[in-house]
Amino acid sequence: MPDNRRGLTLGALAYVLWGMFPLYWTHLQPAGAVELLAHRVIWSVVAMVTIVALWRRGPALLAVVRDRRTFLLLTLAAAVISVNWGAYIWGVNNGRVVETSLGYFINPLVTVLMGVFIL
Repeated sequence: MPDNRRGLTLGALAYVLWGMFPLYWTHLQPAGAVELLAHRVIWSVVAMVTIVALWRRGPALLAVVRDRRTFLLLTLAAAVISVNWGAYIWGVNNGRVVETSLGYFINPLVTVLMGVFIL
């Protein structure tokens, strides 16, 4: 499959999966947004540690952790993403699916603006 067709297919699949997330979060509503966010963080760490181990990228990971500036920037990015995930889960669990969907529709525009003005 050509790269451009593969990219388009994977991008479309990502949007379809992302569109299905409200159905997933509402079925887990009794757990609460903080608990769901904690699970998402923990399982993401488990998945990434597994990938780093399988791809043998341990030395590259250690280099990133040792570089103070890079580590702090990645920590800040993780905090921002966690707030984003938490707000999304909370919004869906509290019946604000339309509002959270609008937020995710606007998100790429805000990201591009931040890139233009900050970077």
